[in-house]
Amino acid sequence: MKGAFIKLLLPAYFVLICLIFLKAHGSGPDFYAGIEDAVTGCCMTANAGTSVIEDRETFDRLASGDKAVLPLQLSEVKFLITDIDTDNPKLYFINSNAFRYHWKFFNKTLGCNLSLLDFNTRTYTDFNRRLLAGSVVAHDRYTGSGQSGGIYVIEFWPSDPVHADEAALAFRLIIHGMEFAGGRIVYHPTGETQVGIYNEESELFESAEVQVLLTSELFAGVDYVALNTGEACGILRIGTPGSTFSARDIPVFQTIPNDISHVAGIITTIPQTPLSHINLKAMQNDTPNIYIPDFTSTDAFQSLLGKYVRLTAFPQGYTIEEIPFSAAAEWLESVRPDTVTVLSRELDEQRIQCLENIRLVDSGAYGAKAANLGELTWCLPSFSVPDGYAIPFYYYYKFMEYSNLYHAVDSLIALDEFRSSAGDREDMLWKLRQRIRNSEVPLWMMDSLSVMAAKFEPGEPLRCRSSTNNEDMPGFNGAGLYRSFTHHTEEGHISETVKQVWAGMWTYRAFEEREFHRISHLSGAMGVLVHQSYRGELANGVAVSMNIFNPFITGYYVNVQIGEDMVTNPESESVPEEFLLTEQNITGSVTREIQYIRFSNRVQPGERILSVEQIERLADYLDMIHNHYRLVYGINTGNLDFAMEIEFKITFDGELIVKQARPWVCRTGND
Repeated sequence: MKGAFIKLLLPAYFVLICLIFLKAHGSGPDFYAGIEDAVTGCCMTANAGTSVIEDRETFDRLASGDKAVLPLQLSEVKFLITDIDTDNPKLYFINSNAFRYHWKFFNKTLGCNLSLLDFNTRTYTDFNRRLLAGSVVAHDRYTGSGQSGGIYVIEFWPSDPVHADEAALAFRLIIHGMEFAGGRIVYHPTGETQVGIYNEESELFESAEVQVLLTSELFAGVDYVALNTGEACGILRIGTPGSTFSARDIPVFQTIPNDISHVAGIITTIPQTPLSHINLKAMQNDTPNIYIPDFTSTDAFQSLLGKYVRLTAFPQGYTIEEIPFSAAAEWLESVRPDTVTVLSRELDEQRIQCLENIRLVDSGAYGAKAANLGELTWCLPSFSVPDGYAIPFYYYYKFMEYSNLYHAVDSLIALDEFRSSAGDREDMLWKLRQRIRNSEVPLWMMDSLSVMAAKFEPGEPLRCRSSTNNEDMPGFNGAGLYRSFTHHTEEGHISETVKQVWAGMWTYRAFEEREFHRISHLSGAMGVLVHQSYRGELANGVAVSMNIFNPFITGYYVNVQIGEDMVTNPESESVPEEFLLTEQNITGSVTREIQYIRFSNRVQPGERILSVEQIERLADYLDMIHNHYRLVYGINTGNLDFAMEIEFKITFDGELIVKQARPWVCRTGND
């Protein structure tokens, strides 16, 4: 895929996390005797680093080696402090152009000869620590506490057990070594290890006068984030719930919509849920998606509202300017596919199948969602995957044919008013869906669906979910295009709910997405996934089987919210629990570190939605899913582009259920 860096959904609170994982440390036994003598006798050249940073220009020069890979292009300077157990500790700011690893700098520049394990054992553990290794990160857009000019944040590797006396030492030395940043230097505990130490030693931090900024405080002070960078041309509009949008629009939302049709770009004035459907669409379609908390009060918004504009989102800022209609039309045509795509659908498979009997290769007959869930039964414990059935495309095709609905769709699309007016198009599609829901189902199909429904417990609500040939595919996520419905016994025959799912093929947003990508509408096919409906859920979440900020470091990214509030389609003002779980091999053994980015606003302060045990199981499942699907898709082990995204829930009984798996839409710069 094209691109020079990872283009990811990056909410405000992720500014700092990107940097945490870009610090490259190795895995670090006996400390060599005479190390102080070696350090004292060294001579550091200006090319290797410096003991004093006199101005911002010098800071950026030292940090420039890392900026090429930082999604937000933030400046980071690594530092190393030696002789910390003596009265004469020494601070070194490292030139990242020359050294990407603290260990390499230590050996080559300071004249030492330690193995990686030796270095790490004496740097990242409580046992006889002799060194401190970390980074100073410039957060220029931080505006919290009335701060102007940004701040400089001292950070250590997340699992490094840095105590108050060690943090205070680094704090004092860095303040002295960066006098130009006076009053703007703070210590930020990153992982749960450091947060736990800070909570236990808060009085020591305070007495040492160490300015501490927690993650929640750091992200709250950010005034701009490019969740997805890029350029878009269209009409700048106010985005309100229920509004009709087209690929020519750039809506400005003051509340996050549950879903949205294809648009040119997105601006929000509140932080977005990272794995929401609108973010996944922005990534999939390579459209800019930015967060600007005060945008509606800017002169640009007031003067450009309702006009054609060009919006360009950069990692550290944006531009927006008025353009003529011709320029907007030319841009829109340039980003659409050149040819029409006819979707593949296999109609030979005429049986409703139990999920455990289908695999990913059956996507052409049952849809990617059902086939992916069937594939999950081959890599996860059976109790962790919904037990259900898949209705093939054949049923949808025969129903549409039986009710003469394909002809109705063809006639509708040919109407001039349907093609020319977005409002008319939405209204006509609504009437089409009503016609589908009111059409008769062939008797043989009714009987077959009755047999399937009878295999569930009597009276059990059944979840009927869309499974099309136009979603959950590598390169096309299709998140939020189609709807799911729950069938209750008192609603009559299950075919009534199945028809609701079939009608979902013709929602406005689904039609617009296919139209933009020049996909043949009549080639679309809708399968239906049917399984028990879980009630009284304790939590719902979404996770990705990779560290989305730095795929070179093994990790998992998770969003989760309490109850039945979906992370992908959150309720108004819902703030999920978000964290990164990384696997690290620093001292010869693999450990996992939880780094909370944001806490849910639906639980009491200090509470967590997922227990450590549940997080561990989730990580195990993500690992199983990632490795299994990598083999199924034939992905090379070294391909860092590949990851799986899952939707999961914690049931009323506390069980972890994975209800969906699909390829993660990411761009890491590889063709």
